[in-house]
Amino acid sequence: MSLLTDALDRILNWLQQKKPFYASSLQPGLVYEEIEEKVKSLPFRLPREVYELYQWRNGMCCIGKGEKIAQFFHGYTFLSLENAIDQYNQLMELWDDAELDYEWNKDLNEELAEMVDMTNGFIIPELNKEENELQVEIVNADIWKSDWFPIFYHDPQSYIIVACKHQYFAFISEIYLETMEDGEPEIIFDSLTNLMLGIAECCNTSE
Repeated sequence: MSLLTDALDRILNWLQQKKPFYASSLQPGLVYEEIEEKVKSLPFRLPREVYELYQWRNGMCCIGKGEKIAQFFHGYTFLSLENAIDQYNQLMELWDDAELDYEWNKDLNEELAEMVDMTNGFIIPELNKEENELQVEIVNADIWKSDWFPIFYHDPQSYIIVACKHQYFAFISEIYLETMEDGEPEIIFDSLTNLMLGIAECCNTSE
């Protein structure tokens, strides 16, 4: 067993004991050929560690009433490979299209449309269950780089990404789009393995 898979299993064991609902949201892993098929349209080769991650489990699904987002660590959910690819494609479209010339649905509430700066973001409607009203997140995505692949999601402005410049190295960074300036983000871990080892260690100390 690799260090990465061992660390992931330790995190899973902690979730099963402390957060069983979150643990149950983890989806079965994919076989190598399934991953290859799903990522064939990406403009880069995913690092080997990312293949191992998705062979272990294919992200998390929403759980319970209101489709609550399951958390893998520190408020971040583990994106399924399909969702990660969708997020990547959406952010790249925004990065490629500075004008963001979308065709609006005429039935969209005019008040909602006025809240959006069409030159600097896109909207993600989110239903507030307590107040029963539509909330809007404005996302500035004009700095998204073509080799950033999101694997963990906190909100429409916060991601843990892997830089996919080389298939043998998985440099991990935390991205805050709201405050991010053009340029390379700070690397918080030099591998996915070390990220998971750090999380697993936190799980051990919190017991």
